[in-house]
Amino acid sequence: MINYTACPVNTSRPSCSCSCSCPSHPCHGSRLVSPSRPASQQGVAVIMVLLVLAIVAVTTAALVKRHQFNQAMASQVMHLGQAKAHIQGAEHWAQQLLQQDRQDNNVDHQGEGWAQMAPPMPVEQGFLNGQLTDLQGRFNLNSLVMGNQVYAPSVAVFERLLIQHDLKPQLSDDLIDWLDANVDTPQGTLEDAYYLSLPVPYRSANQSLLDLSELALVRGFDANTRALLKPFITALPLVAKINVNSANEGVLMAMSDTISRTKAQQLLTRRKLNYWPSVAAFVDAVVGQKSVDNQTQWQNLATIATVSSDYFGLKIGAQFGVAKTHLESTLHRSDNGAVTVVSRMYTP
Repeated sequence: MINYTACPVNTSRPSCSCSCSCPSHPCHGSRLVSPSRPASQQGVAVIMVLLVLAIVAVTTAALVKRHQFNQAMASQVMHLGQAKAHIQGAEHWAQQLLQQDRQDNNVDHQGEGWAQMAPPMPVEQGFLNGQLTDLQGRFNLNSLVMGNQVYAPSVAVFERLLIQHDLKPQLSDDLIDWLDANVDTPQGTLEDAYYLSLPVPYRSANQSLLDLSELALVRGFDANTRALLKPFITALPLVAKINVNSANEGVLMAMSDTISRTKAQQLLTRRKLNYWPSVAAFVDAVVGQKSVDNQTQWQNLATIATVSSDYFGLKIGAQFGVAKTHLESTLHRSDNGAVTVVSRMYTP
């Protein structure tokens, strides 16, 4: 009879190094191993989560920013519309002011109410300010040509204005060529020959200037020339005389050879005390009372002068909330006092 020796069983350890041959020993049976996830897979999962969170955060921020932008745009549009409404009201008020002025008298001067600069006027959520200027206190470039004919008195005024600022009198001929209806220069050459030879060719307008900015297209009128002339010139649709009650020193000097700088300053000083009630009173102050000796000078000066204006420039600035805008318009007043808008331009 064979006796088997029992093998001690250690259940506290999953494995052992015993050398027993007991088939019932746990170390000789099958082992159960719990599955484990590799570390690399866990890292990818974390990155994916962070990426999703980043996308959500960026998308949310973009939506919030777009919403804020849309709100700001809506507010800007609303405020801009309200500012323009204030400006239109101020423009209408200026028209009524000029109409009432014509009913009161036929003489326009710088002492009248319309000529005073209005201080900023508070309005709901903003302010409004504006000023009227007499455009006939400047030389009208379109008066160089009348009925497609060169108007000599106006040419003389413009040439004196050019000489004042050390500019070539030839500029007067270049501008006349731009304004008149024909296509020939006084020298018999084609007006468009110069303009068509430019890197960006174009033709001369052969009509009146609609705006002073058109001078940039005329031969010889570079930026420096335009800047020098700007305080003294305008572009009105109809031939307009110079209002001696509004003209500045340079324009007064250009009106006649007899008006020196000293004489012009004296005229301005006298005008501050009392405006000129008539053209005759102004001409008498310049060349003396009309006589045989000064008849030509007297008449030439009287031909281009006036004390009543029909064209006015209006500048209005308005702010409402976050919106700011400005208006520049040209107003025409007829003989019966009716005021109409010739041009209107909004700027930021």
